[in-house]
Amino acid sequence: MDNHFEWLETNTEYREVRASKHGEELRWLVNREIIKNNATGQTVTRAALRHPGICVIVPFLEEDRIVLMRQYRYAANEVLWELPAGTLEGREENARMIALETPEECAARELLEETGYKAGWLEKVCECYAMPGSSDELMHVYFAGELQQREQALDVGEVIYEIRGFSGEELKEMIANNEIRDAKTMVGLFQALSRRTGGVQIAPRRRLKG
Repeated sequence: MDNHFEWLETNTEYREVRASKHGEELRWLVNREIIKNNATGQTVTRAALRHPGICVIVPFLEEDRIVLMRQYRYAANEVLWELPAGTLEGREENARMIALETPEECAARELLEETGYKAGWLEKVCECYAMPGSSDELMHVYFAGELQQREQALDVGEVIYEIRGFSGEELKEMIANNEIRDAKTMVGLFQALSRRTGGVQIAPRRRLKG
């Protein structure tokens, strides 16, 4: 954390509350924040989405087969191929979101609920900020294996049309052809594919001029 900056004022303009099978859940806050740079004396006003974080899971059916879902997304109004993922349960504290569960607990829960697969093991491989220019949402990326088929339990409003496994070669082609356009899914797949012999090696479809 950079101590040069001081938050002078924070106003929460919106709280995203969603109905779920567990009851109403607070997902994130949208704040209007006034921040002072103590080194220069300058102040800026920014909108910030305050988030408890998400988990992204790369489920391995076999060593070279990874599970993706075809999921409808309301904001984009599109159906996308995605890795399973979900938001950590959280609560509001001092205009920020505090996680109430560990990332590993979230990863195991979301994998089972969205795909119906229970993981025999989970391994965290990386974490990264989703949109650091406007949000503190941190993505925790996990590999999951020894999958056991159980029962899917979708949340209220979730629409998943298809769940299937893809080989590494199929995934590389899908990425190259822009058939996978979800950022968190790209991060998880690059983590998985880069560990293969020779790395990702996705051939460009066209070269830039100049």
